[in-house]
Amino acid sequence: MIRIQVSLDEQEYILAKKEAKALGISVAEFVRRAIRQALPASGKAPWMRYAGMVETGNPRSSPSIDEVVYGQKY
Repeated sequence: MIRIQVSLDEQEYILAKKEAKALGISVAEFVRRAIRQALPASGKAPWMRYAGMVETGNPRSSPSIDEVVYGQKY
C-alpha cells in the first residue's frame, strides 16, 4: 500500500468522518472506497460502474424488467 497525504477543508473532513463512523470504517477506508467508486471500472465498459446502483424497492424488479422495457405483458 502506498501512503499519501490529502488535504481537506474542515467541513469535508467533518462530513467524511461522520459518514465513515456511520459505516463503521476509518476515514482512510472511506476515502479509498470513494476513490475506487470514482475510478472507471477496469476491463469493463464505462457504463458498468453504474450497474446495480439503483434500488427500486420492488422485489420483482428483475422479473418485471421486460414489462418496464417493452410494456405490460398480456
